[in-house]
Amino acid sequence: MTVTAPQQRVTALQESLRQFLDKLTDALLQCSPVDHFGVPVLRLEAFIQDGHNGIDGTDDNGQSGETKATNAELASRRLAGPVLSHVIDISDLVAHNPDPQALADNSGSHTHSLPAHQPPTKSGHGVSHTTQDRHRDRDQDQDQDQDRDRDSIPADSPPILCSRNATDPNNLRSRNTLSLLRPSRGTLPVQDDTKSQRQIQICDRNFPKRTKTQSAVPIPQESSLEKLIIGIWDHIHGGINLEPRSLIEQWRITASLTTTSPTNSEYPALHESNATPRTPPLPANHSQPANLTDGDSSFSKSSTFCMKITQASRMCRSVEVIVQARWIEHFNAYVEFLGSVNPDMSPTKCRMAALLKACGDFGWSEKELRNKMIIWRGYKEIKDAGGWAALVFAGIGLYRFCKYRVGFTKEGMQRLRTFKTRFEVAADTLHPNWRQLLTIVGEHSAQTKLTGHPHNWVVYTDGSEPVPLASTYLDLDPGFNFEHVDESVIDVHTWGAEDPRWMPPPQLSAASAAVYKCTACGMEQDDDLKRNNCYCYPSLFGCPRSCPPVQVFHTRNGKRNGVQALVPFRRGTAIGEFVGLVTNGIKDLDVMVNSASGRRYQIWQGTIGNFTRFVNHSCNANAQFQPFVWRGTQRILLISKGIEAGKEITVDYSRSYWRGLDKKCLCGEICCRYNKERRQGASS
Repeated sequence: MTVTAPQQRVTALQESLRQFLDKLTDALLQCSPVDHFGVPVLRLEAFIQDGHNGIDGTDDNGQSGETKATNAELASRRLAGPVLSHVIDISDLVAHNPDPQALADNSGSHTHSLPAHQPPTKSGHGVSHTTQDRHRDRDQDQDQDQDRDRDSIPADSPPILCSRNATDPNNLRSRNTLSLLRPSRGTLPVQDDTKSQRQIQICDRNFPKRTKTQSAVPIPQESSLEKLIIGIWDHIHGGINLEPRSLIEQWRITASLTTTSPTNSEYPALHESNATPRTPPLPANHSQPANLTDGDSSFSKSSTFCMKITQASRMCRSVEVIVQARWIEHFNAYVEFLGSVNPDMSPTKCRMAALLKACGDFGWSEKELRNKMIIWRGYKEIKDAGGWAALVFAGIGLYRFCKYRVGFTKEGMQRLRTFKTRFEVAADTLHPNWRQLLTIVGEHSAQTKLTGHPHNWVVYTDGSEPVPLASTYLDLDPGFNFEHVDESVIDVHTWGAEDPRWMPPPQLSAASAAVYKCTACGMEQDDDLKRNNCYCYPSLFGCPRSCPPVQVFHTRNGKRNGVQALVPFRRGTAIGEFVGLVTNGIKDLDVMVNSASGRRYQIWQGTIGNFTRFVNHSCNANAQFQPFVWRGTQRILLISKGIEAGKEITVDYSRSYWRGLDKKCLCGEICCRYNKERRQGASS
């Protein structure tokens, strides 16, 4: 039971605390300078203890209570922890001398020289031992793993990349390093050309891609319709094969392959009572590697067969849903036919007569057919709103979506209609023969409507018909032509046969042996999937590249074209590589500027490149450009900072792009830097 203190005693306690705070404030104002502290803070902790020997810790004779009592007695007189602990930043209150010379004189006995691998700060001084000790003691007292090393580094010092090194004596404690899949604060040194503009550089304001902590507040999940749309995009940009010819060929060879099973000589461990894996017995005239190669070949054949069956099953699923959706159309047409030939029959009786006839044809009960028709009607409604492509490329969640009908609202179907032409652009360009499946249900428009590269079409978010990419730039350049490439092209007139992005391995022996180690994870890199062990960005390197789930769309805020994410991109995910013509010496044009091994180069996307050419600038960008070395060649990657499906992908072009440029920033962000600077310059 809680006992409520009288109001008079509470008031007296509050008055005592006010008097204490007044005295504490006066003492802080008269405090001597604390120049050796990087960030002075006031730490307050309140304990409840036994006041038998005096409230202030002294006995009746004026002697200290702690000198009389033992540590065990003191521990028994105090609670295990403070009832309240609070830290206040008093940097602006306590006297502080910002003179660098005074700092050097005051902390000269506490500093030490930096190790050879750690760059010095701009002021030329090292990190104070006293400050590091203070941080380490504070961390131990609070029993927390927070990284407070930033308090011990001057505010004007450049970012220092630290790593774990067990053999480094200066590595005082374990640090929370950045994930290898996350971009770091460090940037490569780039020679700044102050006389040129529109030079896009890797921005030094990039923050580390740490994983966000899970919030205790419930986050609303996307609706079932949003999940369906994302699933359609995933399947269109996935590895499914919707070739009717391959389906027919697979059925011809299925009978012979399904009767074949692994023999005892190939997998003897599968036919023995004990399941202990062991090496197959070797014939007398065969060596160990040759027999293992045969086993790998058998497993590869099994994998290929399983893949083909899976593709055939997926294609059959697409055929199934489009046939069932077309059957609903035939059912409705038959009901109308019965009503026309029997005017006296009500619509209900016409539907019942058609249902009974269908039950006889299917051999199902009325209840079973009604349940299936609920799902099939959902297929038809999706086809009417999103087109045949939405139905063909829908995933396994299509059945549940049609069963529970959560998103079958007027607003939901209208939103699905805006994706109809966009689905067709991606389906026609990535799967040219998918419309041949529609001939099964009598659709004669089996010819591909849209051809070419998927990013060679500009789509509209309102569902309007897509237009060719070149048509959107005719007002700027009547002869505009853009070639989509997957790899950058070296300008032979500038570099000859040499690639300026080449960064040789630290050990020449590794280069001679053609073994490349990842500078991020330290694992071996190889274009062969079987030998590659680097999985920093698996969507781009170490495996076959696929078209990223993005589309070039027409913006409404005057930025002409932009790039929209069709699916969510998690933080640190590589969206694509910035590719184009690797050259140098271009001025007053949009180019990417970077350097490798001390050599400055540019990547120009005027006539060749990929979708990254159309990524717009934003002062509050959701993506960034990040260098990455793959097999000794530096690449520039577009990395996500956490992008939701349907959002425009933006990056920060950096200050070197906007320096003196007579161009208006259209990002529309509250934190827009360049429009604010232009307004301030005009007012001054």
